[in-house]
Amino acid sequence: MLTLVEGNTLKLKLEGIHKSNVLQAHVDQPNILTVKDAKHNARSDSWQFEFLAKQAGLARVNIVAAKGSSLSVSPSAIIVKIETAMTLPAMDTEVGMLVRLLLAESRSFGRVDSSGMVADIKKGMQWMRRVIINRLCSDKPEEFMARGAKAVGDIIRAHDRGSVQFHGFNNYPNLDAGITRNINALLAIANNGTHPKQAAYVEFLQNAIDVASEPLPQDPSPNGLFAWKTENAVSPGPAFIPYAVLAGNQFYTHSRLKKKD
Repeated sequence: MLTLVEGNTLKLKLEGIHKSNVLQAHVDQPNILTVKDAKHNARSDSWQFEFLAKQAGLARVNIVAAKGSSLSVSPSAIIVKIETAMTLPAMDTEVGMLVRLLLAESRSFGRVDSSGMVADIKKGMQWMRRVIINRLCSDKPEEFMARGAKAVGDIIRAHDRGSVQFHGFNNYPNLDAGITRNINALLAIANNGTHPKQAAYVEFLQNAIDVASEPLPQDPSPNGLFAWKTENAVSPGPAFIPYAVLAGNQFYTHSRLKKKD
């Protein structure tokens, strides 16, 4: 069985077949998978077929020789599974904003298929969410450029006189072009059934969605996490106490502020 995602193109090539042996492709569910193109390449004596995945479901493809030919194709049938394309929560929702922040700030996403890395990245996302909530509930959001903050978005967009708390998010939903490009690249791989790392990227993106949507995770520190920076970056300030490094980020507690739960 082959697996594709809605919108994917599948190319099949059968070599060493003279053009006199005309091959045809038949799909039993053309509303799910359609034949876009079929042609013979005289230089390589090959038949090439191109299919378009239109919607989720199962389709059976039969490659057969035209009537009158003595050629037989084996296997003549291929089962193709089409999966629904992955999307992120809407940008104008709190969950959508948080998902995009988690994706942008997860420094190790390029190694999502490395052994053990996926679990660490998800835990890092959970710690990031705790930082956001701890700041919001601290009664001192002005410590984080967010005086008068009432919602998660106020913490994420926080900025003051040209300085920002989270690069590229101060004008959300107008995201930094580089962040948008990176997130789109992640989605492109997750929605490409022919990419060797597709499953790992699907898991990475789904973890961000789950972490942003699920009940607030437990804080690993009894005092509470209040910041993170890229590993080996300059400390956010003297009030921040290093707690632990996880998935490429250094997390901090605070010398004066404590979590509220």
